[in-house]
Amino acid sequence: MMARRKLQKRSFDDIARGSFGGLIFAARKQHVLTQAQLAEKIERDRPWLSDVETGKITHVLDEDIRALAHALGLDVDQLLSARNRSSSRLSPEPENIGMRQTCNTCGKSNPSTANFCSNCGEKLPENIECPACHLTNRSEANFCNGCGEPL
Repeated sequence: MMARRKLQKRSFDDIARGSFGGLIFAARKQHVLTQAQLAEKIERDRPWLSDVETGKITHVLDEDIRALAHALGLDVDQLLSARNRSSSRLSPEPENIGMRQTCNTCGKSNPSTANFCSNCGEKLPENIECPACHLTNRSEANFCNGCGEPL
């Protein structure tokens, strides 16, 4: 008999939402709306909204963008810009492809997942989570790569 694999649910921080999904997620949370409530306001279903927020759907029609902007009090142009920056699931975002970090002490390049330099053992700079969209950014960033908000 084969052992069954346990599925682990991802935490909110583990989801690479992209700039558009992150913006919708952050605005919905700010307005204290559930996905079901927002979906009803824009005349869509909850699974569709979930797929948009998690980056599974990146091409959102202009009419849906206008409805989201109206429901969340956002600027239509801001949403259009975020949608256009978002990449599809088939083309992962650049920060997820071979991202490296350089040690400030010795200059050695290390994987983005490393906490300490593999050459000298120094602690590497920590990443910063955007308070608006919860996207993880490099420690030296001044603005979020996802939504453009200051860090």
